Amino acid sequence: MKEEDILTLEAPFRGAYRLRRLSFGSGSPKLALVAGMHGNELNGVHALHLLARTLRLQPPQGTVHLLPTVNVFGIDEGRKRGPFGDEDINQAFPGDPAGTAVQRIAHAIIEATDADVCIDVHSGSPAMEELPQVRVPLSGPEVELGRAMGLPLVWRRAGEHLDVTGLVGSWRANGRRALRVVAGRGAVVQPDVALSVANGFLRLMVSMGMSQLGGEGATLADVTLSEVSTHRSSIGGFFVPDVVVGQRVEPGYVLGHVVAAVGGEVLEAVRAKRTGIVSTVRVYPMVHAQELLVRISGVAK
Repeated sequence: MKEEDILTLEAPFRGAYRLRRLSFGSGSPKLALVAGMHGNELNGVHALHLLARTLRLQPPQGTVHLLPTVNVFGIDEGRKRGPFGDEDINQAFPGDPAGTAVQRIAHAIIEATDADVCIDVHSGSPAMEELPQVRVPLSGPEVELGRAMGLPLVWRRAGEHLDVTGLVGSWRANGRRALRVVAGRGAVVQPDVALSVANGFLRLMVSMGMSQLGGEGATLADVTLSEVSTHRSSIGGFFVPDVVVGQRVEPGYVLGHVVAAVGGEVLEAVRAKRTGIVSTVRVYPMVHAQELLVRISGVAK
């Protein structure tokens, strides 16, 4: 294993910022994984830690680059944005080596992830729980790469998160095959979620001829946007879910209730619109009208 500083920046309010990369193996094929872009999304950080433990014992056939903690200051403070000027690093790509601090970080990430396949790893927000999923384009080689991970959900999406100011879009603009993984909720580490994602990375490596340690996965749903139903609150209140991510539901199934914030009177029963797998659940209860509560993704064919 090789560990190195890809970028060092002096900070006005604490020690230097360091962007670190762990590299395993050598030669081709090459795989790059980035996590910790948002400081309050921690499952990806732990998933890359678990993967690093495996790669120390079983080096890959090829090269794996890991950038587990991009936003180290944000992680330290439990904040999404940062580390300088309260900016979102994931809106600063492709970056500029002579630009602002965040632009320099973005440029360094692009330079440090010159690989055949690149993966940007996130959690849901602190308010939302996401079924471990890989988000891919509607068609092309990334679809099969995403399916090879064997995560519970494969979501084929058109145009979303593909702007070049985002990491996935910038990778694709540079001719790299890029995937986005989202799993669990923000602000906490969920060991089972992180392990599921790490195992998905190993299965991808098996499909790329880089490893033999993949194990079995189980995709519950493989969908496009037309096969995903979104349930929103019609009224503000206190949302109490009656389902968990990964649960199968039928039309009419009660997904949860919005109740009065004072007194608990039931204001709305939220019912499933379709057969499918619960892929998103709101876990922070206070909601306003039209806020997202639950997503249901159609069952895999």
